[in-house]
Amino acid sequence: MAFKPDDIPGSLREAYAHRRCSLYVGAGLSQGAGLPSWAGLLHELIDYTDSNLPAFRDRVPEYRKLVDDPSKFLMLATELKEVLLGSFNDYIDKRFGDRSLKYTANHELLVRLAGLRFMITTNYDSLIEDAFIAATSKRVPTYNYRQVGTVQRHLVKQEFFIFKAHGDAETVGEGIILTEQDYRKLMFEQRAYQSLLASMFTMTTMIFVGASMADPELRLLLQFISSAFETDGPQHFAVMAEEDMGMVEMERWRKDFNVQFIPISKANNYEDLTLLLNELASIPAA
Repeated sequence: MAFKPDDIPGSLREAYAHRRCSLYVGAGLSQGAGLPSWAGLLHELIDYTDSNLPAFRDRVPEYRKLVDDPSKFLMLATELKEVLLGSFNDYIDKRFGDRSLKYTANHELLVRLAGLRFMITTNYDSLIEDAFIAATSKRVPTYNYRQVGTVQRHLVKQEFFIFKAHGDAETVGEGIILTEQDYRKLMFEQRAYQSLLASMFTMTTMIFVGASMADPELRLLLQFISSAFETDGPQHFAVMAEEDMGMVEMERWRKDFNVQFIPISKANNYEDLTLLLNELASIPAA
């Protein structure tokens, strides 16, 4: 089923027109630039372990079995990060900090989404920032999870910014969020970060783009938001390939996490996503 402009719910159009929307950008948006998905990164780290760490080569067959099960992603990520030690940061820096990476047409469209309050990305790359610089010749204020206080001030002032929720390949030494311990410590032990998430998800309508609902870290995030901050807050929306979601699962996400799906097709390299972003960008301010 091809995406049509009428597929964008009226409530989302209204929220966007009144600048009450924000964007959550997942790994899917960077895959067009040659970067891996969540599972793809784990596959790459397994291959790296196999090629460079002979002492752990006997574990590789089990790693390859674990990576086929999304529920085991976080456990496997923890194992690989421990095994790789310092090589982990080196790999993230080289893979995601590669300055030859080129942002895609969809990254360029993000720049046109003037109705957004902010963008959250779990991606380590700088493709969104690069697209903004190319289009505006200016750097957008960009912060990581260690700069919660500064991000809160931007929220209060309603100034646009990019929040790199899991870290940045350009500052990999400050820490990269990947493992289950990383996520749980960040979301359940850091009070300032908890408060920031509450503000982001209860003050704005979040639009999920390039995110997989099978990703365990996204499930942890939404479980945290729904359990820790019960609210009659805004409806959130997830742009997802209709091939990946069934009606029962869509209904559960709506009821359990207040996330409504906007179905698109994977055809023609996710052409529907480009059409949707164009349509959002064309919505005039109220």
